[in-house]
Amino acid sequence: MIDVLIVDDHPVMRELLRQVLEMYPDVCVVAEAVNGEEAVRQASRFQPAVAVVDIRLPTMSGIEAAKLIKLQSPCTAIIGLTAGEPTDSDMAMISAGAIAVIDKTDLVHRLYPLILEAVKLKTAI
Repeated sequence: MIDVLIVDDHPVMRELLRQVLEMYPDVCVVAEAVNGEEAVRQASRFQPAVAVVDIRLPTMSGIEAAKLIKLQSPCTAIIGLTAGEPTDSDMAMISAGAIAVIDKTDLVHRLYPLILEAVKLKTAI
């Protein structure tokens, strides 16, 4: 089972992420967070295989949260979420430790394959 943490400040987006991930029998959403600080706490508590983290979050950006998650939960792979065209924030998210950044409009098609890739990379190390 692949444990996943969902991090997004919008309840509708969190619900959509949960619905997409629940389509896959090998994925379990273990926690959700609405801001960067809560994301770090939840990642530390649950040590998920993957954290799906929105770049733009209240109280602490997804970029800062990603850095702290990698420190406190080094085995957690991070997939960044963004809305719209790629920006410098996308590269900052990669620099913070994310394996990839995907546009929210692509998540239905790209999220699950990225989760599998993240888990495969983790087990190869």
